[in-house]
Amino acid sequence: MWTLPDSAIDVIARRTALFKFLIAPIVIWMAAVPALARPRGIYPVPCNDLWAAVKDTLENTTNYAIMSMNEGTQKASFFVIGDLVTYTDRIALTAREGGRAMKENFVQLGPDNEDWRQFHHRVARSLAKLQAAKPKPPEPSTGQL
Repeated sequence: MWTLPDSAIDVIARRTALFKFLIAPIVIWMAAVPALARPRGIYPVPCNDLWAAVKDTLENTTNYAIMSMNEGTQKASFFVIGDLVTYTDRIALTAREGGRAMKENFVQLGPDNEDWRQFHHRVARSLAKLQAAKPKPPEPSTGQL
């Protein structure tokens, strides 16, 4: 019966170890990077709809206190009610291809920015509520009965 020499087995073992510990993680990382690089804060809605949702969210006096709001440039400064330390947070809407981008500046210490997360959830809920309240355009008729 024919067998491989010891040196060939060592080469195969090294190649297997190289694949397991070096090549496979690189391939997995390359597949994961595009999914993690998705831009955040870009909404594919008209400017006025997103600004109305931001205003609706900020006008909730139990969560936010507005310091200034500029309708023309679509910028707002506010602080979150209930925080131990009040930081001035800012929101600005800018035009991007495919929609509107919301540039936010939330000042919070620590790894988890709960204020930012809650603000985005509240804006998304307000946007869904405002879009549901809009009348839907009538469907075109084909002229057949």
